[in-house]
Amino acid sequence: MKRLIALIVLCLVIGPAKLFAQAYDGSTDRKMFVGTTMVGDKFGIEIQSDDGINDLLSYGAKLIFLFIKNNEELDEFDRMSSAFTKFDLVAFFRVHFSETLNLSEKTDPYLGADLSLKALGGHVGFKYNFSETIGVYVQAGHNFSGSFWAATPEHQDGDFLMNRFAEKTNISLGFTINIYSGRGYR
Repeated sequence: MKRLIALIVLCLVIGPAKLFAQAYDGSTDRKMFVGTTMVGDKFGIEIQSDDGINDLLSYGAKLIFLFIKNNEELDEFDRMSSAFTKFDLVAFFRVHFSETLNLSEKTDPYLGADLSLKALGGHVGFKYNFSETIGVYVQAGHNFSGSFWAATPEHQDGDFLMNRFAEKTNISLGFTINIYSGRGYR
């Protein structure tokens, strides 16, 4: 039943959209990214929002949640604090090279800087759009250090201060959905 509802919602969002296959539209571009991620050796999901500033620059945010099994011996407080170690909220700034390199409008290589609750880092990625609405992306990054929360990942598993994101390499893969094209929301 959940899959049927998700399919109906997806059809309602994507169905009426006009198809123009551009991976990055500049200042009128607003995309959602939904995908899987691997941070170090931990698997998870991510959701991103990317808003264009001009033909070269964009900014956005992403939420990452890692799937990690809790230790059964933890009490209620420790389980809650352990849950906090599994997610990160990231703000990013990106430079897009599609127009600069005179590439196809369907492709968009980009380079970005990340500032999150738990790490400072950078990433490189590539988007390919099948249509104006739907595309795919692949992204690789590295978090060079901790930021506002626990500077290093040296704490024990289940520790409230454990940082699962600092000093880790991450790889993401997923879908992009264009939700604004300058002509209005999709």
